Parts: sequence; structure tokens; C-alpha cells
Amino acid sequence: MELGSNCPNIVMADADIKRAANDCVSGAFWAAGQNCLHVQRIYVERPAYDRFRVEMAARARCYITGPKLSDSTDMGCIIDEKEAARIELSVRSAIGQGGRIVVGGTREGTVMQPTLMENVPDGHVLMRDEVYGPVSLLASFDNFEEAVARANAVDLGLQAAIFTSRLETALDAIERLEAGAIMVNESTDYRLDSMPFGGIKGSGMGREGVRYAMIEMSEQKVACFNRTAR
Repeated sequence: MELGSNCPNIVMADADIKRAANDCVSGAFWAAGQNCLHVQRIYVERPAYDRFRVEMAARARCYITGPKLSDSTDMGCIIDEKEAARIELSVRSAIGQGGRIVVGGTREGTVMQPTLMENVPDGHVLMRDEVYGPVSLLASFDNFEEAVARANAVDLGLQAAIFTSRLETALDAIERLEAGAIMVNESTDYRLDSMPFGGIKGSGMGREGVRYAMIEMSEQKVACFNRTAR
């Protein structure tokens, strides 16, 4: 079972910031956030926060919304107006609790503009649950320990990501982040069908993927031989 997520993406100060911003924008908005690997939480090490914020905001502002069948459209609509209104209400609620809009935040019918927010409290529903819409949240952190703790603070764990130039940091993140898969220098939205795909905690149980599907759809049979029997 795949039961959704609230994927955390950690950006260290030593990362390629432009690449990280580009990957996070794509993972946040290409499907209007309507995918389980959506880049929802982005934790950026404080020395790189302002630069990353500028880079991601600039890319988000360039996203063209409209009919998905149009070649000029980058991002289409939400599945229906009820869901679009729910997402907008969550954004309004976060603003009421001190959150700030960096980009977007507006809706016309089923089209919600690519939305980037900051200063959203950790206890808010957008920080805890799956938004399933084009809303991503920026937050700064002071050290790696804090980033891991905040990434793991929700009862979801499908995929997580870290951007860093240090192999040691990447390996530490792989060991300590609570998720079914860890992406290094790629957003949480990355996957291949051949990968074992699935999460931990509230994100589900079991794994998808060719090999794992074959195992799930097979009945195992055990045979025992007593070679000393006459």
C-alpha cells in the first residue's frame, strides 16, 4: 500500500544551489503537486537560504499555468474545484498562523498558482500532512542535526532528499532519514519503475517495482529432503 507523504528536501550550504532550486521547482509543480513524491517541505541551511529562496522563486514565477494539452503550459489544473478550494484554504490558514507567501497563493477556478511559502509553523497541517497540490514550504536550519530531526518529525516517510557536495553528509542522511528512499542531489520527485518503491511509517507498507510485484504475486513453496532416509 502506498499511502502518500509529505516529502522533505534538505539543501545544505555546500550544495549546487542553482541545481537544487531547479530540481525542487520541477518536483514541486510539474504535476500541480498532485503526486505522492511532491516536493512539499524544503529545509535550507541558513547561509544558503536567501540565495536558494531567490533562485526557486524566480523559477516558480516563470511557470506557465493553463490547459495541460497546450505545448506552452508548464502546469495544469487541480483535479476539481473542491480540491482546489481545499488547497487554497490551507494556504489561507497558514497565512493566518504567520506564514508568508513568496510566490503564488492565488486561485482561479481549478488552477492554483505555483505557491512557495515560508515561516509556516511546524505544527500546521501543511507541514504535517500531504497537501496534494502545488504548494511548497521553505524553512531554514542551522545544522544537520536540526534538519534531520525536522525532516523526520512527521508520521510519513515515502521519499526524502538531500542536496550536498559532501559524500559523508549524504551517507549520514541515507542512514538517518526515515523514508523508503533517499535521493542525493535530486528532488524527492525522482524515481524509476525498476526501483523498489514504497514508504515507512504512515506512508504505507510493502514495495512496488518489477521484482517486488513478482514476489507479491507469487506463492512460495518449500521443499525439504531428508537425505539420510532409506
